Amino acid sequence: MNNFKKGILIFIGAVSIVSCKVTDPDDLTFVDDKNIYNNITQIRNILSNVYSGLPDGFADIGTSWLAAACDEAEEVNNVETIQNFNTGNITPYSNPDDIWNKSYASIRNAKIFIQSTDTITWKIWQYSNPTEYNLRVGLTKQYKAEAKFLTAFFYFELIKRYGGVPIVDEVIDKNTDWISRFPRKSFSDCVDFIVANCDAAAADLPATYDVGNYGRATKGAAMALKARTLLYAASDLYNQPSNGDALLGYVGGDRIARWIKAAEANRAVITLIPAYAFQPKYETLSVLAATKSTEVIFERRYAASNTFEKQNTAVGFPFGLTGTCPSGNLVDAYEHLDDGDFDWNKPSHAANPYNRRDTRLSKIVAFNGAPFGKVPAPVEVFSGGINGKPRDRASKTGYYLRKYINETLDLQIGETAPKQWMYIRLSEIYLNYAEAMNEAYGPEGMGPGTLTVSARTALNSVRTRAAVALKAIPAGSDQQAMKALIRRERRVELAFEGHRFWDVRRWMIADQAIGGALRGVNVVKNTNGTFSYTPTVVENRTWNNKLYYYPIPQSEITKSNGVIVQNKGW
Repeated sequence: MNNFKKGILIFIGAVSIVSCKVTDPDDLTFVDDKNIYNNITQIRNILSNVYSGLPDGFADIGTSWLAAACDEAEEVNNVETIQNFNTGNITPYSNPDDIWNKSYASIRNAKIFIQSTDTITWKIWQYSNPTEYNLRVGLTKQYKAEAKFLTAFFYFELIKRYGGVPIVDEVIDKNTDWISRFPRKSFSDCVDFIVANCDAAAADLPATYDVGNYGRATKGAAMALKARTLLYAASDLYNQPSNGDALLGYVGGDRIARWIKAAEANRAVITLIPAYAFQPKYETLSVLAATKSTEVIFERRYAASNTFEKQNTAVGFPFGLTGTCPSGNLVDAYEHLDDGDFDWNKPSHAANPYNRRDTRLSKIVAFNGAPFGKVPAPVEVFSGGINGKPRDRASKTGYYLRKYINETLDLQIGETAPKQWMYIRLSEIYLNYAEAMNEAYGPEGMGPGTLTVSARTALNSVRTRAAVALKAIPAGSDQQAMKALIRRERRVELAFEGHRFWDVRRWMIADQAIGGALRGVNVVKNTNGTFSYTPTVVENRTWNNKLYYYPIPQSEITKSNGVIVQNKGW
């Protein structure tokens, strides 16, 4: 094997998958069994190179989240490149979220790993130590399955941005203009390819790991990625027959059948044995514990740090720099426990806007008066408050992020802690299932086989669990009303988990959800110590329907000599 130690690998272990220098994929070649027969660890470390291609959920673009490019949040710094989305300044030459080349490099890494492990027989152990032989053969099979899962993951990240893309199922020479050999496949073909890789991976992946291997792909992770892919495939954006473009979605066929397949795939994850289960406290979801959360299906685990806390804690608190700030659009979506929809036009709501609200709001957002920090102090976003305007880097929305911030850390003495980014968790799967069932059978309907739980029941499983404890949605909603309820629940439950930016696209409501006013709140402290709250417009954002799909990078169009077709409108 060439230069296993040329560069620092990303280790998958009990603590983290952390970003660092990665071995060049061309160094990841297996010469023969003798070079590696006594070190399965080296093979695992090479697989870590493939894992390194996974997106960093805490920093989509620079230090910003895609949440700040939809109606979920606003970035405190106007010069951050994430703002290009909000001003419509995206082109085939300049896209801050252009993942094309990174994704194909990661896909190439995975293919190198799969092809290389195909050459390993472990025959030196077959007769001398059959137990060790069986162990090594089993682990190699598992590692290949992990690489197949990662391949599917990378392709899913591509198709949700670009539509159909080239499927490169061989090791390409990175020093050539390989793109001219691989035209874009139809969206349908890409979905089938992702699903096939998920199925192949699930067949050979374990259901669970010991603590030393948390963060690796499991059977449930592969099944959940398939389930998410099929939900997207059934969604509005990819089902516009009048569009007539097979690169961008389905141009015919039975859409209800697609919803049913999505429901079945998500139900399979819910009923998997050993079962996933909801965590009792919402606020601890991102905290790394000694045992793996029963709710988290696939995650990225980070070594101890306090960088995220510093970047997103409210200015005015020690070491706080602000960063991504929740929007009023998001905050207003959380229910009032007595009245249902929150409404600024109701005097009782406007006078005390954060009282009697969905408990998740206080765990996700730091609003005026909320206690915050290791030694709790009230957040002061009112004019002249320690966290308010006109202070430099004060939130423009009047809200600060709380989700993911470890408030037990004393940043003044440099305390750190590990954390995790949840790529997939159980609540998403229930909401996926609810959405698919409602589209296929309506709020109360059930289907054949395993589809014995209605959309409303699945939705209530998320709402009424111990960590949330909201009232159940009663029977009586029609399909459109249930759709709205599911979409709102998805918005508030999965806030800042990387979903909203894509959900409003696949639902084709981005013109309403992104275009137009991003809202916040203006807070004034009255002389008697009370507060007055006024909703305000923070930013008027631009939306163009061509943004439903990203432009293919112009450099790839040029290199392909016309083989790669640009998306419409670009």
